[in-house]
Amino acid sequence: MKLKLAVFAVTIICSAHAALAQTLPKMKAGMWESTVTQPGVEAKKDAKGEQMKSTMCLNDAVMEQMMKMGQGISQQMCSKNTSQVSGNKMTASAECKMGGSTITSNTVTTFNGDSSYRTEAKAVYSPPLYGMKETVTVTDSKYVGPCKPGMKPGDVTTMGGTINILEMSKGMSAKK
Repeated sequence: MKLKLAVFAVTIICSAHAALAQTLPKMKAGMWESTVTQPGVEAKKDAKGEQMKSTMCLNDAVMEQMMKMGQGISQQMCSKNTSQVSGNKMTASAECKMGGSTITSNTVTTFNGDSSYRTEAKAVYSPPLYGMKETVTVTDSKYVGPCKPGMKPGDVTTMGGTINILEMSKGMSAKK
């Protein structure tokens, strides 16, 4: 499952990086909650039977670093990358290589001001990658208030624990 999430994350980052450089609504700083679903795939649930969610402590520096990470990954892995922003919608397409597979992705993100957005992404893997031929993923994200005490900008919490995007990107830069 972690591998599938990593493949999905790379796909989304590659599709969205160019559009991030365009004018988009500035997201509210604070705690964001995201729910990811894959139509046709049973959602992961916690011990209470509730759908699993992730949270992220977000600020301007985190948004800028995520854009830089996406641009770097895209330059290394993607031969095609197009995006367009029109009103509150961003559409993006990318063609990227991972392993021996070509990933073709199409993403539509719809923003609701600075406090929520919905991303619908479809990725096709040719040949199939780790048994996956195609994925369809929907992410609903919303601002839920200030970051929790003890959290710092860039902290992402999922059912697997907490990581920090900023620290992770520093580690990636140091390896170059």
